[in-house]
Amino acid sequence: MIITDFSLRHSITVYVFIGIITVAGLISYIGLPRESTPDIKIPFIVISTPYFGVSPSDIEALVTQKIETELNTINDVKEIRSTSYEGMSVISVEFNPDIEVTEGLQRVRDKVDLAKPELPADTEEPIIQELDFSNWPILISNISGNVGLVRLKAIADDLKDEIENVPGVQKATVSGGLEREVQVDIDPERLVYYNLALQDVVETIQTENINLPGGTVDVGQYKFLVRIDGEFDTPDIISDLVLTSWEGKPIYIRDVATVKFGFKERDSYARENQIECVSLSINKRPGENIIRTTDQVKEILRQAEKCYHGVHISFLSDSSKEIRKMVRDLENNIISGLILVVMVLFMFLGIRNAVVVALAIPLSMLISFMILSLMGYTLNMVILFSLILALGMLVDNAIVIVENIFRHREEGYGLFQSASMGTGEVAWPVIASTATTLCAFGPMILWTGIMGEFMKYLPITLIVTLSSSLLVGLVVNPVLAKLMMGRGKILAPKKLSEIAVEDMSKLVRNYRRFLMFSLNNRVLVVGMAFAFLIFFIKIYGFIGKGVEFFPDTEPEEAYIDVIAPTGTRLDVSNSIVKKVEEKMSKYKNIKEFVANVGSSGGTFGESGSAPSHSSRLNVIFLDLVDRKRPSTETLEDIREELKDITGARVEVSKREMGPPSGPPINIEISGDDFKKLGEFSQEARLLIRDVKGVVNLKDDYEKGRPEILIDIDREKAILYGLSTIHIASTVRTAINGSEASKYRVGEDEYDITVRLKQDRRDTINDLQELMIAHEGNQIPLSTVATIRSSAGLSDIKRVNLTRVVTVSADVEGRNETQALDEIKEILEEKLHLPIGYFVSYTGGNQEQEESQAFLTKAFLIALFLMLLVLVTQFNSITLPIIILITVILSLVGVFVGLIVTRTPFGIIMTGIGVISLAGVVVNNAIVLIDYIVKLRDRGLSKFDAVVLGGMTRLRPVLLTAVTTILGLIPLTTGINVDFFAWEIEFGSESSQMWGPMGTAVIFGLTVATVLTLVVVPALYSLLDTISGFFIGLFGGKPEESQL
Repeated sequence: MIITDFSLRHSITVYVFIGIITVAGLISYIGLPRESTPDIKIPFIVISTPYFGVSPSDIEALVTQKIETELNTINDVKEIRSTSYEGMSVISVEFNPDIEVTEGLQRVRDKVDLAKPELPADTEEPIIQELDFSNWPILISNISGNVGLVRLKAIADDLKDEIENVPGVQKATVSGGLEREVQVDIDPERLVYYNLALQDVVETIQTENINLPGGTVDVGQYKFLVRIDGEFDTPDIISDLVLTSWEGKPIYIRDVATVKFGFKERDSYARENQIECVSLSINKRPGENIIRTTDQVKEILRQAEKCYHGVHISFLSDSSKEIRKMVRDLENNIISGLILVVMVLFMFLGIRNAVVVALAIPLSMLISFMILSLMGYTLNMVILFSLILALGMLVDNAIVIVENIFRHREEGYGLFQSASMGTGEVAWPVIASTATTLCAFGPMILWTGIMGEFMKYLPITLIVTLSSSLLVGLVVNPVLAKLMMGRGKILAPKKLSEIAVEDMSKLVRNYRRFLMFSLNNRVLVVGMAFAFLIFFIKIYGFIGKGVEFFPDTEPEEAYIDVIAPTGTRLDVSNSIVKKVEEKMSKYKNIKEFVANVGSSGGTFGESGSAPSHSSRLNVIFLDLVDRKRPSTETLEDIREELKDITGARVEVSKREMGPPSGPPINIEISGDDFKKLGEFSQEARLLIRDVKGVVNLKDDYEKGRPEILIDIDREKAILYGLSTIHIASTVRTAINGSEASKYRVGEDEYDITVRLKQDRRDTINDLQELMIAHEGNQIPLSTVATIRSSAGLSDIKRVNLTRVVTVSADVEGRNETQALDEIKEILEEKLHLPIGYFVSYTGGNQEQEESQAFLTKAFLIALFLMLLVLVTQFNSITLPIIILITVILSLVGVFVGLIVTRTPFGIIMTGIGVISLAGVVVNNAIVLIDYIVKLRDRGLSKFDAVVLGGMTRLRPVLLTAVTTILGLIPLTTGINVDFFAWEIEFGSESSQMWGPMGTAVIFGLTVATVLTLVVVPALYSLLDTISGFFIGLFGGKPEESQL
């Protein structure tokens, strides 16, 4: 091999190269930013259009449909979803993944501009923005104590300013607490008495609270700035502002209103462990190190906790915790991998050769860190797992090369000759085997959608890492072997007949006996291999755990959503949530829980605010090692106990790991009549509510939202000189209030809000008595409008321009796919929809079907690519087919592993494991068959070549399999040695997620090793005989067939 011979002749260059790799790799590793999840870039655009005071049905007709019609003409759009709320239209456009976000954003802007002339004149400007999946808080801190909410809010505001100075922090957001405002509460009777309007008060405050420059004046040698400073120093000034004159006397604001520096009406409550708190959410800048950033923020918060007496600061949803553990797992796995490789290889090759091989792990990793850094990647959970997965495969090339060099030394060749000949003999098989592994992972880069964006880092990382190991194997390992390998015993190469059986090791003797039996019973052995495959597929179908999309893990965090009837007041929701909180305190598995009343976990409510009837409790469990029982069992207990809560629907769900994919049960019923859709969704819920494992069953059809409708008599209004906008703005100011101006104190700003006083805006009678002022006249609202109570829809949802109601549910204690299949069967049989109404299954099921279809294609593409590489390597069709048959037969091990461990076949994890297995399995088969072919080229008979080839390759085949399996055991079982804390850990969250992939590779590779050593030689011999027979029919020499 040219590159190897060059390296051997320039050893000093290689030593310097190793030094450069070590220094640059360590620098790259230290400098690589740590992130929790990959930076998913999906062209997902959201258009929000406010049209205040308009019902959902009118929003749909006047705003949503107009914009949707234009958006529907855009090419490359995957899906358009919309929700029409009261006073707000929200439309989301998801493009195909190959469209750049900026391009998608521009296309949407162009179409919205075309739709603007069709919108009502008083519609607010549409807000168009991209949805950034990575822009989620990395840390949420709760600040609680007995110092009062006002003080807690002030502390949080001070900490916000300090935290935002941390280099890696993009922004810090304070939520909760009491927010101050200047309240100007109008007495309507006194306003009417002085013949004034609400707008008069608003305009007076606006025109008086100003700070304007007046130019400059030259006085002597100086130029003076003239400034009119009319800004309010204190809220009391507002009381002394003159509204008008009446009977020659000034009328002040204090004559018609009371002014106080109070607090805004609360729209939410937040409590941690039943104690009121204020939350501080921290977002980091893209590409920054999450561990370093959170450490700096935590240090600021810990110092603040010491400074503020009676204040407690806790950390919730710390994203750095998981990534910190994965980084530690990677470092521990590298160390344990080195130790395991040295121990295993020491028994076969001696300590020096073991060290030479083991050095391939850190060197390959360091090269990989350099490349990943140059590519601009971060160390996120997928890349870290990929590096851990690659650990067991990094030494495969080194084992084959160093073992072959060692064998040549045993046969008496010199150091240089052994390194050159040993590497050269297996160089092309090693290159071919690495190429086939890269072919196995390569198609996964083409994975589309959110799942593809999330998982694509796995194949890219493995390709980088395995390519690095090939470079180390061909360049570094031969040089180190030449340096460190001792002088072996001189032995002359012998044919099989010249090797005494008693000189062989017990392992080789037993293998020889078994291999010869296999060659003498080729049809039986090959037939049994295929029979086992069919048998275990059938067995798994009967007793297996079915199919799942993503692994069902034991949660670290859970959510309890409390949904009261639509329109429920905040204080009523708060009283219900307090009952739930009281039940939480008795569970020992729970570390802490945080209640957010008036929050639905990100649900968008009316006019952009959180709905008062929805609340959420975040439940944080103890760390896995500290739990007395599984958190899944605790969730079941909580779900059972909260069944008795009255006045609200309670949903208990766990936080899902992995990329967002929607609920496992997500049934969309579409059609034209929204009322009928609501009836069909109710019928569907009744049909499937008793399906085993289904929990949190609900639909998003909300009716009966209480409303007070003001029907304006436009004819009467015109006679009084009133317009609809005049009446509507007066009502809005009276009830909701109008922001007249800002009151500034230093860098802080507070709203100055004008509206009727509390006891004159709470009833329908108050509305009827409201006066609308116009040109000196006071017209009662009841004169020009009819006021009535009603109930209307909360929102109207559409998918691809069609109205939709969604029935969704979670699945607990049962395979999700099995539950969904049962639901499909029930609905197909019993839910009868009229023409024009349809049922579709989306959410997790849609992602599962798309991922399953892609992985099937990826597996087939990988097989064809591997076939092409193998045909190039062997210049044969039959030999590659033998090797690929081994890949198919290795599925026996996968199904055995799933049966033994009682693990479902995961579309994502097991599917990727099978693809990974395909690349690894091919490696050993290539090296074995390549050597058999070389022995036959040297003149050995077919039988002798197969037996001698198997015996010769027994050691490297076993070593590569054992090292790969040992490298995956910590990840799969969760048993890990922490070399930094000097303790052994049992169980981890990451092993629950990634374990099914490790199970597929471990069991599959175990069976594949037997296949490589026994079935592949038998299959080779059998097909060679068949090929020779046909060649003999045409006058050729059967013994020279060579397939």
